[in-house]
Amino acid sequence: YKRSNKMKKIKVLSLFLCMAFCTVFFTACGNNLTAPTGTGNMVEHGEVLVYDDYIYFGGMYISNADMENGDNRNADLEGLWRIKLEDGKISYDEDGNPQNLEKVVGKIVGTENAFMYSVGDEIVFASPNVKLTQQSQTAFDRTTYFKMSNVGTGLTELYTTEAAVQSQALLIIDNVPYIIVYDGTNIVKINVNTKASKVLATDVTSAAFASSYSSAFDGDVYFTVNLSEEDTSIGLTGNILKKVNIVSEEETQVRQQYGETITVNTVKNGYLYYTRTDNGNTFYFANNFTSSFEASEVQLTSAITSDITSFTPLGLDQEGNVLPIVFEYQSRLVYSNFGSLVVNEILNEDVTVLFESGDYIYYSTSSGIYRVSYKDKVSQQISDLANFQTNVTFDGRYIYFYAQNEDNTTGNYYMYRADVNAAENGTGIKTELLSKLHEDDIPDEDEETSDTSTDSSTSN
Repeated sequence: YKRSNKMKKIKVLSLFLCMAFCTVFFTACGNNLTAPTGTGNMVEHGEVLVYDDYIYFGGMYISNADMENGDNRNADLEGLWRIKLEDGKISYDEDGNPQNLEKVVGKIVGTENAFMYSVGDEIVFASPNVKLTQQSQTAFDRTTYFKMSNVGTGLTELYTTEAAVQSQALLIIDNVPYIIVYDGTNIVKINVNTKASKVLATDVTSAAFASSYSSAFDGDVYFTVNLSEEDTSIGLTGNILKKVNIVSEEETQVRQQYGETITVNTVKNGYLYYTRTDNGNTFYFANNFTSSFEASEVQLTSAITSDITSFTPLGLDQEGNVLPIVFEYQSRLVYSNFGSLVVNEILNEDVTVLFESGDYIYYSTSSGIYRVSYKDKVSQQISDLANFQTNVTFDGRYIYFYAQNEDNTTGNYYMYRADVNAAENGTGIKTELLSKLHEDDIPDEDEETSDTSTDSSTSN
């Protein structure tokens, strides 16, 4: 496609005027949105929602540091947006801009602490704090949680953290949705229905909880605390492993051995994953606590923790068996079978692991986003956009991520999706733009639209 520069300017001006109108009269604009008829599906990692033929997403990525410095801001494009698909496809105008776009709410949602889930016909999401601290400063690294209808009405504030979020999840237990958040010191639960919040634990040094609720094991939050001052004053070392039940709020001590330090990592597949330091060596373990601590403990790899830069337990296979553990080790991507200490190489290169799905590991390099199965060790390239953020999400077919378009001059990161099926079928790379572009990032006349939708015939 070729672009008309004059037409582009007219369309951009019209778009911005419309956005400005909606910003001033937002409530009325929100009420005019059409409600999806079906139930929303949480996209893995809580960055994007899919309701029927609508995709809900953050229009731009803005880091907390950019907000602190006042950089990279564009109120017309920020916020929680949605795009309506036509027969499952994104429609573009003659300038390569996506059509059928609507802003749902003018809250920033694309940050390093992005969080967005559906609960029935409501959307629960996180946005950077905008309240002033006692020092009359805005702590953008803190997070405020909201809920609203899927058409942007009934916006309700739920809770604002006291510090930067370290980990967060939404768990639905007995039909009650809870947000669980660890801010580096406290573990807090927020009842989405009632807005009631409760601090479950304080003075926490590490915390781990499930990303979704599937069994009673996922109803506990595991955490560690330091020894008492009395213990440390007489030279004792180590820490204490505890758990607290999300619903009952009952706290239980799980493990305390002097000289032993535990750091909890994640809860998945009915196991707690953690590192344990004893006699100067630190290794990764898993434990389901079905018997004594030692008897149910499984060492996961012979590699010491200091040589591992990321650690990713895969899921369960169709028979319910625990799949391997994938980790980055000595500038290689490797795995160990569950319960085996043998380190097996997948890729002999330094990569950044993004997430896992089934037996596939999704990862990035300086040239784009890829996936590889630990079984056949064959890489497939999914996107060739080089400048992107690594908070990537997945809905089973498409990955969603923030990237800069090829004609970028502003430094803005926009939401894209890439078709995994295209990589799997060997039909090339198919990347599609979801967001509106800033005027300065739209290519000038006679430039191709390869930045908005690329379909390469090559596949890695």
